[in-house]
This record gives sequence, C-alpha cells and structure tokens, in this order.
Amino acid sequence: MKSMTGFGRGEAFTPDGGILFRTELSSVNRKQFELKTFLPKEMLPAETELRRIISSRISRGSLSLRVEVVFQREGDSAVSIDRDMMLSLLKQLQSIAQEAGLQREPQLENLLLVPGILEQKSLDFSEGPVMETLKKSCLAALDNLIAMRTSEGENLRLEFEKRLALLVGLVDRIEPLAAAVPAVQQEKLLRRLAENGLVPDPHDDRVLRELVVFTDRSDVTEEITRLRSHFSHFREFLANSEEALGRNMDFLMQEIFREVNTLGNKAPTPEISPLIVQLKTEVEKIREQVQNIE
Repeated sequence: MKSMTGFGRGEAFTPDGGILFRTELSSVNRKQFELKTFLPKEMLPAETELRRIISSRISRGSLSLRVEVVFQREGDSAVSIDRDMMLSLLKQLQSIAQEAGLQREPQLENLLLVPGILEQKSLDFSEGPVMETLKKSCLAALDNLIAMRTSEGENLRLEFEKRLALLVGLVDRIEPLAAAVPAVQQEKLLRRLAENGLVPDPHDDRVLRELVVFTDRSDVTEEITRLRSHFSHFREFLANSEEALGRNMDFLMQEIFREVNTLGNKAPTPEISPLIVQLKTEVEKIREQVQNIE
C-alpha cells in the first residue's frame, strides 16, 4: 500500500564528471496519473523517455518533475560570454564616448543584454552517456519518491486497521440491539392499532402477511452480514502491499457507507441511532484518507 503524497531527489554525474543532473519528483493525490514537467529547453527531447520511466512504476497521483543541469568545470559552464565580441563592442563604445565628450564609462552589465554576447550551451541527448546519466538521476529520484510513498502508506495502513477495529466493535454492539427491533416494532404497531379501536384478528392471513412485511422492513440481518463481509474484504486490501488498490478501497467504502445508512433507517431506535452516528463518522474519516492511496 502506497500513499500518493511524497517527494524524492536524485543526482547523477556524467562519466567524465563534468555535468551533474539534479532531479526532483514530488506528488500529491489525484484520481488519475498526471505528470507535469519543468525541464530546461534543451532537455525537451528527453521528456518522452522520462515520462515512460515514471509512469511504468506509478499509476496514480499528480506528479511534478524538475531537472537542474549543473556544469562542474569552469570551462563547461552552461552559459558563456563571447569575449571577443564584448571587447570589440566595449572599445567602440569607449571611442564614441570620447568623441562625444562623455565622462561615463559603459556599464558591463548592460552589454550582457546585447544579442549574441551570451551563448547558451546545449546538451546533446542523442549521446548515450548524457541520456543515461539523466535517466540514472531520474530513477534515483523515483526510488526515493516511492520509498516515501510506501512509508506514508504504511502509516495509513496502521490507521485504517485501528479505525476498522472501531467499526467492527460498533457493529458488534448494534447487532444484539437490532435483533430485538422487529419484535418491538411489531408490538408498537399492534398497540397503535388497539389505541385507535382496531383489534386485528391474529388468525387473519392479511394481518399476518402485513406483520411479516413490517417485521422484514425492520430486520437488519442482511445489512450486518454485508457489513461484516465488507470489513473482511477491506482487511484483504490492507494485507496486499503489491497492487495499487486505492480505487477499489474507495468504492468499497462507498458500499460500507450505504449499508450503514440503510441500517440506521431500518433500526432508528434511541439505543442504536447514536451508534449509527459514530459508525458514519468513522467511515467518513476512512473515506477521506483512502483518497490518498495509490
């Protein structure tokens, strides 16, 4: 079981040690897989391969991928200055300033704005070592991200087990109370009829049929049985650490909530209603946390 929230960083050097790739992957919960990339322009040709690597190991969540390129040697800087062009331009400006009688020297930072002065060094990702280093950095970040998602998922699993135990305990308390509901409701119905001057014949088939229907509407045996079955299924999900079961768990919690709601409607007694409220509260807490499971 994995959470959809996490962060991972990975670094890798090219074989000659001249270039460092620093990759960061972060993720938050989302129903589908989504990957947003923030890459240097020269790295865009490698985006498809990076997407393939990440999507092969993560099925759900909204992810952000950032890659930084760091040139380690001074001569390998990503940005370089055309020194000849800048010196030539500076001399010309100084000459013009003298002819015009200007005392102010040209500002070097302003010269950097002249097109062509700064040269952006581009990486060739068709070269094996460069691409392989980038992939290595991405895989390291992905491993760390998955490790964090797994750790967070384990914390959620322990929380689910605690809350599931609470659900089971509440149903255990409700079951004996609910078993007496049909008889109580039947007695209440007969008393109301008597209060209104209607004394039904206990041997009348129509009366017996109505009493059976009324009793059946108050019987919650099926709901409790289905709830216990759902709880057992949920335990199986918690024991499965390999598959991405977030969608299945979300659907199962919807079914559990539906059964709890029906249970409350069929047995609205003063003793059971507060327990139904507690059941709904715990189920809703689990549903909220399930939204963050991959």
